[in-house]
Amino acid sequence: MMALCLAWTVWLLLLNIAPNSMANRIMNTSRFESGSFWLFIDPPLPIFRLAIFGLTCVSVGYALILIKLVMKRAYSARVSPENKAVEKMTALSTGVIGAIKSIFTNAIPRRHLSSAASLVDSLTTDESIRRKRLNLFMKFVDLFIQTVMLLQILENGVPIVLVAVVTVIVAANAVGCALVMLLPFEQTALVENVVDLIFDLLIAVGYPVIVVCYCLFTFNFDRAKLAINLEVFPPGWIEQAASTIADPVQTVVIYKSLKSLRISSVFNFFTRMGINVTLWLKCLRITNIMGNPRKQSSCVYPKRHRLAAASLVVFALFLIVYVEESTRTSAIACRPHPECIINARRWIILEKSSLTQCPCLALIDNDFAPKTYAEWMNPKNVTAKVAQLATMGLLQIVQLTNRNLQVLPEEIRGCTEMRYMSLMYTHTQTFPSWIKELKQLEYLHVEGKATIGLVSLPVDMFDEMSSLTTLHLGSNVALPRLPSFHGLTNLKVLALAVSMALEELPAFDSLHKLERLVIAIAPLLDSLPDFSPIHDLKSFVTIDRGTWCCNGFLGECDLQNPMCGTHPVWGTPAATCLPTNRTEKVASRATLDAITKFSKSVCGGIIRPTDSQPSPTEETMASCGGILYRHCEIPGIPEAICYNARFMGIACTASKFPIEMRRRQIALGVGDPCNPEYEAWLGCK
Repeated sequence: MMALCLAWTVWLLLLNIAPNSMANRIMNTSRFESGSFWLFIDPPLPIFRLAIFGLTCVSVGYALILIKLVMKRAYSARVSPENKAVEKMTALSTGVIGAIKSIFTNAIPRRHLSSAASLVDSLTTDESIRRKRLNLFMKFVDLFIQTVMLLQILENGVPIVLVAVVTVIVAANAVGCALVMLLPFEQTALVENVVDLIFDLLIAVGYPVIVVCYCLFTFNFDRAKLAINLEVFPPGWIEQAASTIADPVQTVVIYKSLKSLRISSVFNFFTRMGINVTLWLKCLRITNIMGNPRKQSSCVYPKRHRLAAASLVVFALFLIVYVEESTRTSAIACRPHPECIINARRWIILEKSSLTQCPCLALIDNDFAPKTYAEWMNPKNVTAKVAQLATMGLLQIVQLTNRNLQVLPEEIRGCTEMRYMSLMYTHTQTFPSWIKELKQLEYLHVEGKATIGLVSLPVDMFDEMSSLTTLHLGSNVALPRLPSFHGLTNLKVLALAVSMALEELPAFDSLHKLERLVIAIAPLLDSLPDFSPIHDLKSFVTIDRGTWCCNGFLGECDLQNPMCGTHPVWGTPAATCLPTNRTEKVASRATLDAITKFSKSVCGGIIRPTDSQPSPTEETMASCGGILYRHCEIPGIPEAICYNARFMGIACTASKFPIEMRRRQIALGVGDPCNPEYEAWLGCK
């Protein structure tokens, strides 16, 4: 048991030190998106140090008890010098305790210390009633800490199965203690300590292990489908991202469940340490009792203390009622909002016909494949829905795809714990000036359309977003410039796609932790910032034209390079050479080294008509009739397929990649079942 406690605490220690690596190992996702699939971020440095210190101390404590048990078993087999040393240490400790007691009993004047001496003596004697009352008080403290942990679980919107597990453990702990107190036997010390130890072990180790098992068994991911995408699509394409295949609801639930095992705040630290220290003390006590038969002849708690026993039973009943009512009332409050996939569980005084009482934590509303041109161009307006679910100020996750949210409602401003925001094809053109107040934001993805997308961003938008780890801006064709990256000290992933008007990137001075950089279709970009602030870049991909590849930025100007010619798809004019006597737009040594390191994925060529996946038009969508993978016709193209590229509407595309992808899926029996009526041309039978 000690080995289990030690192993689990060490695992939690590693989870807090390297959360992404540990989550990848346990979920087998190390190959997903260069190891950045889960995107956990480090807490503030003081909290991080506090967590490491606390868990290290607990690990050392378990290790010491384990060593003590091992040595004791070895010594019990034979008499050895080590036994004598232990006996000497025991005698010495007995002498020290006796000396301390003598100070209280023999000190002068005796009348001033007699009460204190009596108190100390009674609290250190297992058989004394005061010691038993102290143990009872500590039991209530133990239950209080476990209740605080349960409240945190309710607030985090943990799956109901896990909530039920913790509720049963805490309630049974209280009832078990009451029953032991009412047993007619006097010599129950060992039984009481074993019962206490079991419940503390279930809270400190059992429940977290169940959380990990829950995540493992609920994570259903089509790895074969991802393997095909990695083989077929070019580097940097969205189809290569595991997040495009994973179930977003499932991913969010698992992410929050694993995140709940980490120490992320001071309050969370004291709760976790209280539970672990209590378990450690119980382990230490039971090892001492097992080694001393005399201590087994007493009991831990006052016997037949009916008031205390009744209090424990009432507490257990109230706990069960509170959890049930919190679950029931919050579910009723969120019933009008099926888009809220995770909500905090609070006991709510329900107001009739209210739409703003749902304590929503995660709002997900996606249409990944609009079937008609009307659905594509005029998606459902969800502005009022987002405002209603943000009223409580608890929203942490917002994911919208093919929905209309032109302006962020004012209610979002109060959601200061917002962590994740993905707005794909939502007609959002700008963000309000208060967007910078969402300082806890970790993930931001804004995807526009060819006809409507971001046109401007507040200049100070990122100044205080030190928690942001992923920034993805795609298809915002009219966005001329980006805000300063000065505040993005924890950014790990930067993806810029279809930025037709973007001429310059902000300086990378603060991007020390950047790991993945994707620049796709930015034809006017004629230079790159200095890469020297980036310490460990793991992936650098460019797609399509970047004139900096051939306009002299890297050294020699080569206007004959197709990258600098008139673009065959976008019609972008040919580039010109940078002045030879320039003092700006000169590639630094670090930038050149990064381009050399990732030469296979940088400046590889331009997109041809047979590679492109243009935005849907009324004609290309009408020819598909909302049916995926159907054969369609494009003049001059031998083969075309109906496909929802980048989660756009189902439209006819000449791109060869989805055709090859679907043929491989059908041949290997991977992905959605094929329909012979429409996919016979791809090999479906």
